[in-house]
Amino acid sequence: MKRIGILSDTHGYLDDIDLILETTADQEIDMWLHAGDYGDDARYMQEHTDIPVYAVRGNNDRVQPLEPREQLIPLEDTYIYMTHGHEVSYYNRIQKLIELGTDMGARLIVSGHSHHHGEVRVRDAVFVNPGSISLARDRSGGTFAIVTYDDGQFSVEFVYKQDIV
Repeated sequence: MKRIGILSDTHGYLDDIDLILETTADQEIDMWLHAGDYGDDARYMQEHTDIPVYAVRGNNDRVQPLEPREQLIPLEDTYIYMTHGHEVSYYNRIQKLIELGTDMGARLIVSGHSHHHGEVRVRDAVFVNPGSISLARDRSGGTFAIVTYDDGQFSVEFVYKQDIV
């Protein structure tokens, strides 16, 4: 079993990253994924946890972006495909991202950009957008996600900021 923490679009709100790390400190998280906006936040997170942090650059990561545009990350018998999502047209964005990821052998596809949390399942693949813990645009009050991969199956849990403050 693997547990993957996923966040995106933190936009420099380091207190929210501290809140996430504090909230999950007693949980077994195997890796953190930061799906862009801001790379500096992902580096801050890596400095404050021993858990590996993988990050991609977003459309607001313009000053010395160190992160790649996309990543293919091994996960047991499959892969995670992660990109911010801003380089894919709005029309059918989720479907196109799922196709990109599954074409590379990934079963978990992660992106941010919209600040709207959600999950879409297509055959044996799962698309997850964790939303934004800092600047939610979906009236959620802020979210991040924890995905569990166990015996070939994904389960997705969204954590709402209002429930942890």
